[in-house]
Amino acid sequence: MSSSVSGPRQIHAVVRGARADSASAARPARGVSLLLTLGLLLACALVLTLAWQLRELRQERRGLIERVNDPYVGMYVPKVALTALDGSVVVLGEPRADYQLLYFFSTTCPHCLASLPMVKTIAAQVPAASKGRAEIIGVASASAADAGAYARAHALAFPIVANSEVRTAMLFRAHSVPLLLVIDADGRVRHARMGVIDAAADLRAVLAALDEPKRPGGGAARVANKESP
Repeated sequence: MSSSVSGPRQIHAVVRGARADSASAARPARGVSLLLTLGLLLACALVLTLAWQLRELRQERRGLIERVNDPYVGMYVPKVALTALDGSVVVLGEPRADYQLLYFFSTTCPHCLASLPMVKTIAAQVPAASKGRAEIIGVASASAADAGAYARAHALAFPIVANSEVRTAMLFRAHSVPLLLVIDADGRVRHARMGVIDAAADLRAVLAALDEPKRPGGGAARVANKESP
């Protein structure tokens, strides 16, 4: 009789022991799973952080390259005397009044041709908007004959100089056209636009540059914009 009672008890004891062993084994497994999850989350966070830092570094590098190659606000420009198509002498980088707009273009550039309507609008509005304190000069990368024919064909009413020397263009960082610069009396760039000039925003940006107060020591607080054609 005693042996028949002890049998079930032994079975229950074995079952309880097995359950205890199973629970004990499950606890370390859950701990390992939690650690793996945390590790994956940390790895993802690290990857995102590194990706963000890489993006920032690329942007900084791009900014440095542009600052070396492209015109920027606050940049000083040289004074270069050239003869206009009408025989008068103009000095690029030295406004006769307070401001000088330099429009660099090529007679064979399709983006320059697309920019002409807005450039002519700017040339027509700037004198009145600036109360006579601003002038605009076109700088053509062409021979005098080609520049003259282009000016007549498109009825350009502002002075044009023909410049066939790459070095002169590079002094103003005009490695790409069209390029529009607004230069103040200190010889510093107030606004730069590289790329197609065909939006009302381009006119507003030029007019704003003419009204913008200088920083102490010269220059203006406007960031030069660029749009590759």
